[in-house]
Amino acid sequence: MQPLNSPLELGLRTLVVLAAAFPRTLDLDRLVLVDYCLLHSADLGGPPSVLPAVPNRSGELGLKRTVLDHGVQLMARAGMVDLVTSEEGMTYRAGEEAAPFLRLLDSPLLSALGEVATWAVDEFGDLDTDQVRDRVRTVSEGWATEFVWEPTDDDGMLG
Repeated sequence: MQPLNSPLELGLRTLVVLAAAFPRTLDLDRLVLVDYCLLHSADLGGPPSVLPAVPNRSGELGLKRTVLDHGVQLMARAGMVDLVTSEEGMTYRAGEEAAPFLRLLDSPLLSALGEVATWAVDEFGDLDTDQVRDRVRTVSEGWATEFVWEPTDDDGMLG
């Protein structure tokens, strides 16, 4: 099993987000966007990002939906996430055991994720999904050039 970007990792991050959002429910689209905002909070004017910036991070949104869905289902099977159905569709809410479970995990990364998740929920929770997408899109437009390699004399490529 791959440790990074696995269903377990994304499920745990989703659990942190849902615990911060409690008692709100979030659909899968919103969970993907908030997870993205959670990882790239500094880019969005929030607290320092908990993971380092990587090139091509704008492409993460499309790739993580399936893995995040598997992660949410994993947390639901463990009794940590509740599925809520309504006329609007399926949404998820932190289960009764989520907060006590998260308090048992003693990790600096998890603590940082919890703080940034609270910011992300406060910052984006009242916006509709299109507004969150627009905010991410506005910030991500500059990312394509952020990691562009330009040759220098030190590279031995000039002159």
